[in-house]
Amino acid sequence: MSTEDRRLVERLEELTTATRALAREVERLQRWHPLAGDIRHILWRNFLRGVAFGLGQTVGAVLLVGILAWLLSQLEVVPVLGEWIARLWEAIRTAQEGLR
Repeated sequence: MSTEDRRLVERLEELTTATRALAREVERLQRWHPLAGDIRHILWRNFLRGVAFGLGQTVGAVLLVGILAWLLSQLEVVPVLGEWIARLWEAIRTAQEGLR
């Protein structure tokens, strides 16, 4: 075997090793990447993500509005807002009692 042939064989072995490593990496990425999976799995994951997102926004908004309403009800500097919040609170309480 000539030196040229040996270099070609060595180069071929290097390329084969690199190709196998690349194939393993592609296989690992396909397991990790969400678009490489089953369509039902993708739809279920996106559905749960949307539910969690909507629930988080709702809980966050309720907490923010509740804290803001409580803070405004504690303000005595702005009596108009305090009275308005008191009337709103009474209307909510009346509506809740009417539902019972």
